Amino acid sequence: MTRKLTALAVAIATIGAMVAPVRANVPASVLTSAKIEHRGPTLELHFGFSGPAPRLDLSTHGSEIWIALGHTRIAIPPRPLFGSETAPISSVRAIQSDTNSRIVVEVIGKSDYAIARLRDRNEIVLRVATTGADPNIAAPIIVHNSPRRPAPSVARPVVFAAAENPRPVSLAQPVAAPAPVVLNEDNRQAGHFVMIDPGHGGYDPGTESSAGVMEKDLALQIATRLKAALEARGIRAELTRSTDVFISLAERTRIANSAGADLFVSIHINSSPNTDTTGIEVYYLNNTTDRATIRLARMENGGADGYGTSNDSNLNYILTDLRQNYKAIEASSLARMIDAQTVADLDSGLGLNVNALGAKMGPFYVLVGAHMPAVLVECGFMSNATEAARLASPQYQDVLAGATATAVAHYFNGDLAAGDL
Repeated sequence: MTRKLTALAVAIATIGAMVAPVRANVPASVLTSAKIEHRGPTLELHFGFSGPAPRLDLSTHGSEIWIALGHTRIAIPPRPLFGSETAPISSVRAIQSDTNSRIVVEVIGKSDYAIARLRDRNEIVLRVATTGADPNIAAPIIVHNSPRRPAPSVARPVVFAAAENPRPVSLAQPVAAPAPVVLNEDNRQAGHFVMIDPGHGGYDPGTESSAGVMEKDLALQIATRLKAALEARGIRAELTRSTDVFISLAERTRIANSAGADLFVSIHINSSPNTDTTGIEVYYLNNTTDRATIRLARMENGGADGYGTSNDSNLNYILTDLRQNYKAIEASSLARMIDAQTVADLDSGLGLNVNALGAKMGPFYVLVGAHMPAVLVECGFMSNATEAARLASPQYQDVLAGATATAVAHYFNGDLAAGDL
């Protein structure tokens, strides 16, 4: 009897081992539809699935965008939109494979793109536009992909009063905001870690508003709120400085590298000779010929050890050397997502009309040497009295920090991406 039971157990185990791989290969979803919509200068591709849309695994190859579809069966024609493609999209192909089915979108000329997995609609949406034609290309996808938003608590924009003493940081009673996007289970287990860098500090005040509010103080406030917002989403976060102390630009990335951070986010406040200029812009490391960006970089780079406006060639050399190794694609995508998310949340949550100045490349010394994707967020303009008052408001800071944290969570979850070809 014992031998018979042993033989039966072996047989069951053998059958189970044979069946398991078959079950593992059963597609979790089926790609069932594809359509194209024209939205001004932008083309929007919608890919529908019978089950949950697969996690985004996107890569670019020359003039092509590849969307890998793990464990997905393709039930649409190989050229599902044949005859409907118009510039900048030249073709859309659906390729069935036993190991890695994919969608391949080929574009004509230089183009920007934004892509999202919309969980509630079992859909992947890809937006493509000729470079520069749609400066806020990611915003509509950001809005669709975020949790349902409450109606703004006011019928007209909030009037913010600048705090007399902006230094204390209070995280109590945050403004009503959309439900946060939290990490999925896989990413929580991965233990993602963000190093937040409040710009300037100590004897380096940064820029200053007409009311006497200093950049170093607001940067620390916003960074502190961002740390809390990330932790609320299940993401570990630390600050390069938690008090009013000076830290050299080179030391800031050394801190992030030593800690093994997955992302580096530096928080700054902008300034412009034109006091009417307002808005949010996010930078990633690279050379540029844009005069406004070069001026801003010189201002932000002023605290670098041994670095001043006379040594631009040194930084350019470093950037050239790093270009092949730096996480430029990831940083560019994150920068675009932060820009679009912050503007969308501030507009919907506070009834404002914030300028989305976009994601840009720039020679910022604080980003040099980071071993991880790194971005610099210019949260607004201290040179504009109205925006400076907003930036000093706990309400504004809460929504701004929450939106930045949501963009980071989307980045780690792999359900949003943006970039260019």
